[in-house]
Amino acid sequence: MSELARRASARILTATVYTSVWVSVAASQTMGIIPLPVSIEPGDGSFSITRATCVVAEGPAAAEASKLVEALAPALGYRLKLVGNLPAKGTIQVKVEPSLRERLGEEGYELEATTDTVVIRAGAPAGLFYGIQTLRQLLPPAACGRQKVDGVPWSVPCVRIRDFPRFQWRGLLIDPARHFIPVPDVEQFIDTMALHKFNRLQMHLTDDQGWRIEIKKYPQLVQTGAWMDFTTIVQGKAESKRPGGFYTQEDIRHLVRYAAERYIIIVPEIEMPAHTGAAIVSYPQIGLYPQKLNDLPVPKRWTAHEGVLAPRPQSVAFLQDVLTEVMDLFPSKYIHIGGDEANIAHWKECEEMQGLIREMKLKDEAGLHSWFIRQMDAFLASHGRKLVGWDEILQGGLAPGAVVMSWRGEAGGITAAQAGHDVVMAPTSHTYFDYYQGPSQTEPKAIGGDLRLEKVYQYEPIPAALNADQAKHVLGGQAQLWGEYISNQKHRLYMTYPRAAALSEVLWSPRASHNWDQFLTRLAGDLERLRALEVNYRPL
Repeated sequence: MSELARRASARILTATVYTSVWVSVAASQTMGIIPLPVSIEPGDGSFSITRATCVVAEGPAAAEASKLVEALAPALGYRLKLVGNLPAKGTIQVKVEPSLRERLGEEGYELEATTDTVVIRAGAPAGLFYGIQTLRQLLPPAACGRQKVDGVPWSVPCVRIRDFPRFQWRGLLIDPARHFIPVPDVEQFIDTMALHKFNRLQMHLTDDQGWRIEIKKYPQLVQTGAWMDFTTIVQGKAESKRPGGFYTQEDIRHLVRYAAERYIIIVPEIEMPAHTGAAIVSYPQIGLYPQKLNDLPVPKRWTAHEGVLAPRPQSVAFLQDVLTEVMDLFPSKYIHIGGDEANIAHWKECEEMQGLIREMKLKDEAGLHSWFIRQMDAFLASHGRKLVGWDEILQGGLAPGAVVMSWRGEAGGITAAQAGHDVVMAPTSHTYFDYYQGPSQTEPKAIGGDLRLEKVYQYEPIPAALNADQAKHVLGGQAQLWGEYISNQKHRLYMTYPRAAALSEVLWSPRASHNWDQFLTRLAGDLERLRALEVNYRPL
């Protein structure tokens, strides 16, 4: 037993209050499942997986069953046989039963393992997928690995599990805009998310330091705007050979498919009206002072722009053209347009912008910001999409259909929910994974702040200020992995895990079942799985 497990082994821990099932310490150590299911009822004995074991699935369940076969094959050294019909004994049964959807929703499942068989049932394929992730976690950690492992008894403890998520939005954000993230690294990030039952990946695709998505109508966005990163800017080396990169439209389509196969929706973020430096460098006509930038060579433009675009009609049309191509690439209902940290003081100093304010009879620069956001909200709504923005979109009045992502504490989320708007909770206090995890003297470089694992686990996404009806507008929560100081995958994963494991439980498991000591017990097995998957993490 690891030291982590020993620290928690003195306690008798509740698996869930929903079904009044009590799980002993020994059972909880065996069942190192993260996030914790709604109910767990351990049995006696185990189910053994051998070369003779078949996976039985038909119809829509067959696609999910094949994912199980492929996931286990590297560690087993062989592929389990997938068949359409076979007697239950000695098999793993994967079944879609539509009648379960009413009780468990789209993402819920039931899993029962006896000495004779394992059965995973769900009302929809997504639920089967999550049940399969739980089955993977019930196996020895090495079963998640990419290499064949000999001498390991591949057995599943007998257990009965009933499970479904608490929140519909369980997200993480990555930031290829500050440092480009290659496609294989995004795939690995998605795989590890899926194991922990996250279902939203927000990709921060554009910012002052880089534009990372190909837009056919405006090719300079990647031909010019993709070749910079945060490190180069802050080190003042804009004249030197610049690093960078971008996703072609085929790359994006591939990642969207890859994520969808794992029931993760990629939510694109195209920043506006601020954090638009890379776009302005590429197309100065959307900036406040086009002629100033046109007179400069491209390398000097990177430090000469104001970082906020001019919301003149031509700029609005430019961004709507961009969003048109984005919507064609991303089927997500939600499209994130940023809206944060706009230095509207630049508009105050610009006579053209003051003229726009007077012409449109707006009160001030905040009103101009709100006007711009409303243009994007109406445009997205006309295409059947929903605008998501950081809580600054509240200033000057919230656009009618907007979803607020509350990052500057919870006040913005509370205000939005009380006004009947949907909210995703993402406060710096509990969800900013670019913050330090320990003393800054011993940790890799981070942007600042301090966010320890236990504090992440303590987070409650529904503020006490909301009544029951208002709380229904809280879609869930999301952690942010801003990339200013994270330039490679090893560092990115170190900053993500195990904090993301804690957040997955916050967002999936019943609130009443959260127990820090029990989580630590189960986390020991999760870290072993990460090691088998070659996913870097911060040791405890």
